[in-house]
Amino acid sequence: MADNDNIITVVGRIGQEPELRATSKGDVLNFTLATSERKRGADDTWSDGPTSWFRVSAWNDLARNAHASFHKGQLVIVRGVLTIREFQSETGGRSRNAELRASALGHDLRWGTSTYADAGRRNAAQVPSAPPAAPAEPESSDGWGARPGDDDRRETVPAGAAAHWGSEVEAEDAPF
Repeated sequence: MADNDNIITVVGRIGQEPELRATSKGDVLNFTLATSERKRGADDTWSDGPTSWFRVSAWNDLARNAHASFHKGQLVIVRGVLTIREFQSETGGRSRNAELRASALGHDLRWGTSTYADAGRRNAAQVPSAPPAAPAEPESSDGWGARPGDDDRRETVPAGAAAHWGSEVEAEDAPF
């Protein structure tokens, strides 16, 4: 990726079953991605805004790994270079497509689980001989670095934060 590329991250649902093709430049995976802005109304109900569609392409190892992992309807995260393509439509007018050349792909784990399987690209020299040492226990009790089993800790909204967000915010609604 060049310094002047438009690198973005988009979260959305896969619109069609991803298609893997072999080309002279390598394997390419293509799929569409739909994303809609969610808006909270004055009556605390959520509604969807307009849907934006992206054409996503991934190449080589990323393409093959995503093809083995992704399916239509799944919620995924795509990071890549955005390109807007302008073309002549069938009706004779000008139209545009938003295309993402993916550099990273994954499932959105806010709404489901995923299982990782190493694709076997490492050679023996890259495999560590011993697992890394466990990190030291956190010294502070401020909730950062909580250990497994510390599920009774809850994050609270700092005093004055609600005014900053422009509305009353409950601790459960905090974005962190």
